Amino acid sequence: MRQKFVTYLKDPITLQPLSLNAIFKEADGHIIDGVLTSKNSWYPIVNGVPRLLTNELKTTLLQTHQRFFTTYRRRLGEPIIKDWRAAISQIQDLDRFLKHQKKTAESFAYEWKYIYKENDYEKQNFFHFLSPFIKENDLRSKLTLDIGCGSGRFTKWAALSGAKVAFGSDLGETVEVAYEMTKTLPNACIIQADIYAMPFDNTFDLAYSIGVLHHLPQPQEGFARLPKVLKKTGRMLIWVYNRRGNGRAIYFYEPLRAVAKHLPKPLLFSLCYLPAAAVQLINYLTVLLKKAGQAKLANLVPFAYYANFPFNMKLNDAFDVLATPKSNYYLVEDVKKWFRGARLKEIRAFEHPEAGITCTGLLTTNGS
Repeated sequence: MRQKFVTYLKDPITLQPLSLNAIFKEADGHIIDGVLTSKNSWYPIVNGVPRLLTNELKTTLLQTHQRFFTTYRRRLGEPIIKDWRAAISQIQDLDRFLKHQKKTAESFAYEWKYIYKENDYEKQNFFHFLSPFIKENDLRSKLTLDIGCGSGRFTKWAALSGAKVAFGSDLGETVEVAYEMTKTLPNACIIQADIYAMPFDNTFDLAYSIGVLHHLPQPQEGFARLPKVLKKTGRMLIWVYNRRGNGRAIYFYEPLRAVAKHLPKPLLFSLCYLPAAAVQLINYLTVLLKKAGQAKLANLVPFAYYANFPFNMKLNDAFDVLATPKSNYYLVEDVKKWFRGARLKEIRAFEHPEAGITCTGLLTTNGS
């Protein structure tokens, strides 16, 4: 991370300001390894990413990143050393844990470094999910937050669209991929954080979450925690799966997912060539109809939206559908209730033809 972004960060528990306690390694204008502190706690910066996790998630983080501890142990303060040793001591079988960690890291690398590839349609895809409510001009000079940024592709496009600062946040180790994707952009910053305990307060003009909330164990509760990151009059926007008109996903994809999510990821990835190839063939019909001047008919063909994207995107999305542990589907009326329950106003929703819902609203504050 770049040092200038520290000023935006808060302690995720107390919302106290964070300060830079130590820099252990720097490169190309970024703090690669270091420590952030608040009055009551501390958080490491590991591989260029602030790791702002709490409770059990922080314990797992400290267990997972033992390299940081062993490398900088002599430079860490006694309270940090004590916390880190306590986390490591909770591991029942250290050798087995390290073997499992290596296997998990290899699987993660396979998924994000070999499956996902950037393509020329990502900008179009980004603004499709934000549509019809947010245009490119709406991001210029704004502070934006991509909640559940994954690979960082949409954080990148927020930054390239002129955001003053474009933050991306994710719970998992995908933050390392997102950091690599955005590190050359002077207005982008990636952090690791939990939706249920975000390290921001009254900060952003726009916070958006695309394709994330419907994968949470408690989506409505997760959403309810998010408006605090907004400035007064800030805008929240989400995209989630639509239940209406989405029988194919509910009655076909979901039973497949129940089995497929347990398969080894390399095997599952190989199997995903079948549905991706099927969508590719169907997309040829969409393209032919459009060339024949039958655009309305072409848009009625299943998976018509995917005709805009290369084969790799179809492969990536097939893998995402089948590998994700959990998905939920919602009616637009239910999503609007989330916004009203979070005291957002000017709530508007749009049901996309490909069975997704974009919903947006403005923050309501006392006296407004």
